[in-house]
Amino acid sequence: MSYYPINLRITDRLCLVIGGGSVALRKVRGLLQGGARVRVISPEVEPELRRMSESQAIEWLARQYVEGDLRGAFLAFAVTDNSAVQAMIMKEADNSAILLNSADDPERSDFHVPAHFRRGKMLITVSTGGGSPALAKRIREQLEENIVPEYEAVVDLLSLIREQVVGRNDDSAGHGELFRRLLHAGLVDLLLEAKWFELQMLLLQELPEDIDAVSLMRHFLEKHDKTV
Repeated sequence: MSYYPINLRITDRLCLVIGGGSVALRKVRGLLQGGARVRVISPEVEPELRRMSESQAIEWLARQYVEGDLRGAFLAFAVTDNSAVQAMIMKEADNSAILLNSADDPERSDFHVPAHFRRGKMLITVSTGGGSPALAKRIREQLEENIVPEYEAVVDLLSLIREQVVGRNDDSAGHGELFRRLLHAGLVDLLLEAKWFELQMLLLQELPEDIDAVSLMRHFLEKHDKTV
């Protein structure tokens, strides 16, 4: 089966997790990272989920799932250990056009969550379409070693530059060429190696004259508590 790659905006959207075990906990953590409003439905939950509920990070309905619980949700995870309940959830999701991931029926699930990790705004994912989660995990671990945490700062700097550049005009071809030059000239390596002076010189050389490269660099360094 072939899947369409997409990143979903779930900020402030209601997302359900039906089930309260360790798998449910993993799903909840991921949803909270994405800014979702999370509701858990399960008679019992992991201690950490209970603490999340007590701190109001999530909503917990301490009962069994009943028909109608999916109403108003953007997406849902069915992660119970009851096959009858899983089937009931899938039927309601089909009838309600709600995106569902069912732990016991990946083939009929509307979506899968790929192996992934984050570097600030950057999200790196690996999927085998459910064919081999173990392989996806191994590749993710290899990427995680090479794409080090400092890449968060790389993304932040490029975002600052993009805000300045795109705000000037709508020359998308020219914008693309500018970023190709910056990357080809070694912007990433200069940042990862903390060569701040050389990085500032690169920006002064490549950015349009009407962009204050010095102020941009100062703002970036202050944000990340760095000094030249």
